[in-house]
Amino acid sequence: MVLPLVTFCAAALPVLYLLFLVHRYAVPIPALDDWEMAPLVVKAHRGGLTFFDLFEQQQESRTFFPKLIFILFSFGRHWDVRVEMMLSIFFCCLTSLGIYFLLKKSALSGVAAAAVFILVVLLIFSPVQEELWLLASGFPSFIPALCIVAGLVVIRTNVSVAAKFSLCLVLAFFSSFSLANGVLAWGLTFPVLFLTQRNPAWKGWLGSWLTAGVICAAIYFWKFRPQDELPQFAPPESPPVYLQYLCAFLGSGLARVGNEHPLAVASFVGALLLLGYLAVLTHVIFCFRDAEHRARVLPWLALGMYSIGSGCLAAMGRIGWGVSQALESRYVTFSLYLTVAMIALIAILAERLSKVHRSAGARLTFFTAVIFFGASYLTLELLCAAASVPLFRVRSAALHLGHGAILFNQVLDTSETIKLVNFPRPHFVRQNADALDRLHLLKTPLIRTKEIQALRHSDNEDPSAVGWFDGLAPSGQDLATAWGWAALVGRGRPADCVVLAYSNKRGEWIAFALSNAVVSRPDVAKVLESPEQLWTGWQATFHRGAVPEGAKISAWAVDAKDGKLYRLKENAQVPKL
Repeated sequence: MVLPLVTFCAAALPVLYLLFLVHRYAVPIPALDDWEMAPLVVKAHRGGLTFFDLFEQQQESRTFFPKLIFILFSFGRHWDVRVEMMLSIFFCCLTSLGIYFLLKKSALSGVAAAAVFILVVLLIFSPVQEELWLLASGFPSFIPALCIVAGLVVIRTNVSVAAKFSLCLVLAFFSSFSLANGVLAWGLTFPVLFLTQRNPAWKGWLGSWLTAGVICAAIYFWKFRPQDELPQFAPPESPPVYLQYLCAFLGSGLARVGNEHPLAVASFVGALLLLGYLAVLTHVIFCFRDAEHRARVLPWLALGMYSIGSGCLAAMGRIGWGVSQALESRYVTFSLYLTVAMIALIAILAERLSKVHRSAGARLTFFTAVIFFGASYLTLELLCAAASVPLFRVRSAALHLGHGAILFNQVLDTSETIKLVNFPRPHFVRQNADALDRLHLLKTPLIRTKEIQALRHSDNEDPSAVGWFDGLAPSGQDLATAWGWAALVGRGRPADCVVLAYSNKRGEWIAFALSNAVVSRPDVAKVLESPEQLWTGWQATFHRGAVPEGAKISAWAVDAKDGKLYRLKENAQVPKL
C-alpha cells in the first residue's frame, strides 16, 4: 500500500502545479474558438436550440458532445469558461488513471510501474500544452485520448466480449463526435482485442464492429463540406516534407520550446520516437506467438498509433501552412502519447530482456540504457516545460487585453484589438457578447457608457493599482500613440487594459480609446519585485479626431473582474493634443 500511495502523491504534484497555472492565468470570458459556442449557448437559453445546431460541422469536426457540455455548463450562475478548462484537467486525470491500470496489467514490477507512471504524468500535465490549458474550447482535444485509453482498459478487463463491444462502441461514437481525430478510436480499441487474445467468433464481432464504423462514417460525413478558411487537404508535397511534418509533430512535446532550433530538434526527437516505435512493432511481429507478451505490448502500440495517426491527419490537413505549423502547442495534446507509449514499452522490454539474459553484464547494459533514455526524456521534458511557463504570462496578458476589449466593445471601437488577441471576427464577438450580457451570463456586465463618473472608479491613489501614463505623441497624419504601464498590485498581475479619457467642458472624463497592445516592462517587474508584472506595459493608438482640440487626457487601469477603473499617475511632460 505504501508504494501506490507514494506514487499517486508524486504524480499529484504536476497536476497541482497545472491547476495553479490555470487558476492564475485564465480569464472567465470566451476567447478564440470558445466564441463558436456562444450562439449555441444563447439559443439554449432563449429556447431555440435544435439538434442540427449541435450536429453542425465545426472545421473538419462534428463536435456534438462538446457542444452539449458547453451548454450544460452555461446554466450555472454565470457562463464562466474556466469551468471547461478545469474539465480538461479532469479528463487528463481520468486518462492517467487508465494508463496506470494498463501499466499494472503490463506485469511490470511495482517500482518500474511507479517510475513509468510518474514520468508519464509529467508529460500529460505538462505546461507545454499552454494554449489548450487556457482555452475553454480546448477540452474536446483531450477526449479522443481518454476514449482510446478507456477502450484499451476495457479490452484488458475480464468482462464478456459483448460487454467489451458495447463499451468500446459507446467510446468510439463519443470520440468521433468530439473531434476529427477521434475517429481513430474505431481502429485502436475493440479490434485490438482480437490481436491480444484468440476468440473463435472474432469474424462476427469484427464484422459487427466494421458495420457500426460504416454507420458512424455515414452520419459523420452527411452534408460534410470543405472549409474555405482551411488549407487544401493533402496538397501535392513531396514525401520528405510530409515525413518532416510528422516527425516535428511527434517530437513537439519535448522540443517545441527550450532550445535554439525547435523545428530541427523536434524533428530529430520525433524521428527517434518513430524509429523506436517501428523497432518495437517489428519485435512484436517476430514474437507474435508469445500471447502473454503480445497482450502486454499491443495496447501501448495502439496508444502510440493514436499519436502517429493524429500526426498523419494533421500533416494532410495543415501542411499547407508550412512544416513549422506542426510545432503548435495545441498539437502536443495529440502527439505526446507516442512518447507515453515508448516509455512504457522500453520498461516492458527491459524487464523481459533482463529475465532472458541473466548475466550481470547484460543486466548492467539494460539498466544503463533505461537510465540513459529516462534521463534524456526528463531533460527534454523539463527544459520544454520550464520554457513554456513564461508563455502562460504572455498569453494571459493577451487574454486579459481581449477581456478588456470585450468589456468596452459596446461603447468603444475595440474591433482591431479583438481581432488581434481574441477572435478574428470582431462583429461576431460584439453581437454575441451583447446577447450573453443581456442574458446575464457574463460574470462582469459589459460597459455601456463612456462617462467615467458613471462607472466604478478611483480618482485618487489606490493601493490596489499602480502605474503611469508615461507619454503621448503623434504617430502618423491622423493618429496619436499613448503609452505607460499599469499593474493591479492587489491581484498580483498587470491591468487587463487601459482606458484613455478626455475632459469635456464640464470637467467630466469621457472614455474615447482603449489600449491595443501589451508591452514587456522588465524595469517595472524589477521595481515591483514580481516576475508576474513583466507585461504591465501598455500602448494605445487612436485617431486624433476622437479628442477635442486642447482637451486634457487621462489614463485609467482597468480591472475587468470587478469592472473598476483606477486613474494612473501622469508624467509632467505628457502633452495635450
